[in-house]
Amino acid sequence: MAAIGARTRGLLKRSALAAGGIAPEPFVAAARKFSGWLEIGRWLRSECVGRPRRMAAREQLFDLIGAEVAQARTLYLEFGVYRGESMRYWSRLLKNPAARLHGFDSFEGLPERWSADHARGHFSTGGAIPEIGDPRAEFFKGWFERTLPDYAAPAHDALVVNLDADLYASTRFVLERIAPLIRVGAWLYFDEFSDPSHEFRAFREFVAATGMKFAAVAESRNLWNVVFRRVA
Repeated sequence: MAAIGARTRGLLKRSALAAGGIAPEPFVAAARKFSGWLEIGRWLRSECVGRPRRMAAREQLFDLIGAEVAQARTLYLEFGVYRGESMRYWSRLLKNPAARLHGFDSFEGLPERWSADHARGHFSTGGAIPEIGDPRAEFFKGWFERTLPDYAAPAHDALVVNLDADLYASTRFVLERIAPLIRVGAWLYFDEFSDPSHEFRAFREFVAATGMKFAAVAESRNLWNVVFRRVA
């Protein structure tokens, strides 16, 4: 599409300013979200390989990955464990006794405000670590900035990363720290990808900085949960 001319841009700008002057805040917030979703869609089309399969629930995305790695010596890394629901699911999916499941969480909730409904401390378990009942599972309690720098990944043949930290800064820090582990074939799952200011922003910047190429493999219906696989 041809670039929008200066006159048209001016008209659009004046129209938007006039509409913004009378529009209620919920409408402006919705428009802001819509703009962010447009950017996510454009980025997926231009930067990722393939069109993701659409599925109803995140467990179906887990099953899709699990079908590929269940029998392998898989390292499963989860960032944002909360009460351990996802860890339990993956404990059942991974069949190889040499697989490892490592969960990272402060168990004190969000380190900062994420949204109007998720203030600092949301998702706290009062410091309690969930019971998984799997000797292959291990938890690294504390803020990522404290636990990840000294983390040494065990030997593995497949990597699955569950990024459920919600916040931009937390997700960006994790991606930068584990970048050497994200080799071709690695799977990345994002639990809140459709928030343009947080997980999506962190991943977009990570891809731009590293030059890694990913295939968009699957998504939930609202693009909240998305699976990527590194291809180059």
